[in-house]
This record gives sequence, C-alpha cells and structure tokens, in this order.
Amino acid sequence: MADDPKPSLFGQIGSDIGSVFGYIFSFGGLHVPHAVEHLSTLSKFVAWVADWGFSRPLVLFPMYFVMLSVVLTMVPNFFTLAISWIILAFPIWAPVLGAVMFVRIWQWYTWSVFIATRNTVVLEVRIPREVPKSPRAMEAAFMAIWTSGGETTFIDRGYFGKMRAFFSFEIASIGGEVHFYIWCWRSMKDVLEAHIYAQYPEVEIVEVEDYASRFTFDPNEYDLFANDIVLDYEKAGVLPIRTYLDYELDKDPKEEFKVDPLAQVIEILSTLKGSEQAWIQIIVTSCKGSAERKFLQMCNEKVAEIRRTASLNPGKEDAPDDDERKYGFPRPTWVQNEQILAIQRHMGKRLFFTGIRLCYFAKLNEYRPEIRSNIRYCFLPFANQNTNWLKPTRWHGPFDYPWQDFQGIRFRMTTRRFLDAYRRRSWFYPPWRTPHYIMSAESLASIWHPPGATVKSPGLQRIPSTKSEPPPNLPM
Repeated sequence: MADDPKPSLFGQIGSDIGSVFGYIFSFGGLHVPHAVEHLSTLSKFVAWVADWGFSRPLVLFPMYFVMLSVVLTMVPNFFTLAISWIILAFPIWAPVLGAVMFVRIWQWYTWSVFIATRNTVVLEVRIPREVPKSPRAMEAAFMAIWTSGGETTFIDRGYFGKMRAFFSFEIASIGGEVHFYIWCWRSMKDVLEAHIYAQYPEVEIVEVEDYASRFTFDPNEYDLFANDIVLDYEKAGVLPIRTYLDYELDKDPKEEFKVDPLAQVIEILSTLKGSEQAWIQIIVTSCKGSAERKFLQMCNEKVAEIRRTASLNPGKEDAPDDDERKYGFPRPTWVQNEQILAIQRHMGKRLFFTGIRLCYFAKLNEYRPEIRSNIRYCFLPFANQNTNWLKPTRWHGPFDYPWQDFQGIRFRMTTRRFLDAYRRRSWFYPPWRTPHYIMSAESLASIWHPPGATVKSPGLQRIPSTKSEPPPNLPM
C-alpha cells in the first residue's frame, strides 16, 4: 500500500493550530498528548522561522492576537471574567508567587554581594623555551584545583550567597604577541600557583594588570566580533572532544615528533598585527552533586545505547524488542569502540562546569574578516567527527541577515554586554548567568597548557631561560 500523501509544512501548521484551538474551546475534546504533539510541530515552525533571522516574539504575537480575537468574539465579557478569577484566586497565587520571587531576588542579591567582595587578580604564566612535560601535567593541575569548598551547607549557599571558587584560563593575542593568563580570586592565588609550579617548576607566574580592562570600545574606531564556544550537545551528546591522548602526547615522544593541536590556536593568534587583538577565555568551576551524578548517568546511558546498537543482528533490526533473534553478541565497529572508550575514560576524570568565549577586534581600517573566521573556528584541531567538537554560537553569531539589526544598534549593544561579561569573568553567577556544559580535566588540559618547544610561533612570548638553583659550592 502506498504511503498517505503528507501535507505541506504550512498546511500541517494550519491543521495543528486548528486542532489546538479545538482543544481549547471544546474543553478537552482533543486528547492532551495529541495537543502536545501539535504544539511541538508549531514550535518547530517557530524555530524554522527563527533560522531565517525573524524574532520568535514577532512570529508568535500575530498568532496570539488571532487567538485573543477569537476568544473575545466567542466570549464578549472575557476580560471581566479573567480579572474576576485573578482577584478571587489572589489568596492562592499571590503568596506562592511572592515566595518564589523573594527567593530568586534574595539569591541574586547575595551572590552579587559575595562576588563584589572578592578581590581578584590576573596572573601571567610566562613560558620558557623548553617545556619537557606533556599536557598530562596540566591535567594533574586541573585535577588539583577541583574544589567543593565554600558552600558547605544550604545556609551558606542560600543565605550568605557563598559559592565554590571559579577560575578563568585565558589566551590573549595583543598585536600578535601571545600571552597566557589566569584570573582567580586573590584568596586562591597561592593555591593555584602551588599546583602549577608543582607540575611546571620552570614557568614564571607574575601578577599583571588586567589586559581586558585597558581596552575601551569605540564603535567609530573599532570593529569587534564575539562568540561563545560550546560543545555540540544536540548531535553528539556527552561525547568528548579530541584530546592530547588522541594525539599521543601522553607518550612524551621526542620534541620534533610531537603534534600539539594547541599549536594551531597559537599560530592563528600570532598572525595578528597592528591594532588587532584576540582574546580567549575558558571559565571553569567544579562540577559536583546532582549535576555530576546526572552527567555520569547520561554517560552510562549513552554507552548502553551504543552497546545495544552494536548487538543488533543483521537483517533483524526492525524486529520487535521481545524477539530473541534481534540481538546477539556485541560486534561494535571501530567508531563505536572509540566512542565507548572516550566516554568511559572521561568519566574517570574530575568534571568541571565550563564556559568558553572569545573575540577578535581591530581598528576599522585594519579589521580582517578572514582572520575573524579563523579565530572563531580556532578549536577545530580538537574536533572529532566520531565524537564531538567546539563550535561558535551566541553574541554576534546570530546576526546573519540585514533585517535582524537596524543600523547596527543590536550589534553595538551586544558588544558592550560581551565586554562587560568578559571583564567580570561572569558565567555561572550574576550578572551574566550563561548556559554552560561539562568538560573533564583531560579536555581542559588539551585546550590550555604551557606549550612545549615544538610550538615555534613567533608571537608566543617565552622567557629567555629556565630557572635553576645556584651551585652549592660558590665562594662566600
């Protein structure tokens, strides 16, 4: 039998809206799951329109207006009835709404006060000409700074606004000179330095002025493009990125045989010149509690799904699940083996809530769009088609069509907001709470670590020599 012809997208949407109207005005004539299904199609339509650069509220408002007009036609005294019900139900909804608003506002206030009282410091990590260790050493440092202190009880968290420490690991290119920075609370400075010196005794960590605070954005003089960098959870789920272990840097081969993916990032940043600057910010804080348990559960479910898929018998994929011939002994492909290995390896590492943002800017006459594109996708060497990758999104990324931004008003407003969020290193708490994701210490060490001598980019600032103790037999 031939398949029934499917209606066009707009015809299906019209049918969906009509069905939802039928449910609303028939007081249950349409089953709830059916209504939810139609609303899901409607949301897909709104998302499809949004992909063309049209605002979702702009699309939904005419639909709401049509619905309201129909309601007013069928129920002339609709507003009177609605206001009456609101007043009658006031003793029920007002206390609940008030309590929820108070808790949210109080939490925001206490967080803001706690953050405002933290003294912060920017540390530059000056790298010597020779760094003999692999990124495994930086992974050990990340594992050591994982901390759950500062918010022991719900009173500390809810009343005093205390929070676990968060850090920002940064790479900045200023006119082609590449620097490695770490931002942290001053109270965490000694602890952070101890863990890094323990693994990299040859580096120098120096307190410096905040480079981001020195820059003043003037839209008449500069052009700036900014993005957040996120894991592709929609397609890849909990699968991790390609790390230094995939490049076999853990084996510590001879320097001339090392392939460090961070070299591409540094080389791109070294190509800047004149007024061009590029900033990369990796903000992390420890992942623990229910969030950690949920993530590990998702990892286990993904592994079980891959194993289940690998157990399908050829020719029996469409059989019912209760058919004993549908599944057999697991025969995973090389890709499935790689995915399971990557997931389970990262499950054994410390996990961090992570947020990455970057920007590129220059004076109007020196701004180069081709460099901007390279910087947006500078983390491509860490991509793996079989697992996951880091892709740009948010901030200036959605401005694709001319009707999205009249006279560049939204673009300039977004730029100022981005710079404020960058300077504050704000991600997990007010004023710029942003959706974040989870990465392991292994992944973080891959995208931020002191590069070895194999990275010979001319813009990478290295100190002349490594530090050493004086010989004990010097004359007094």
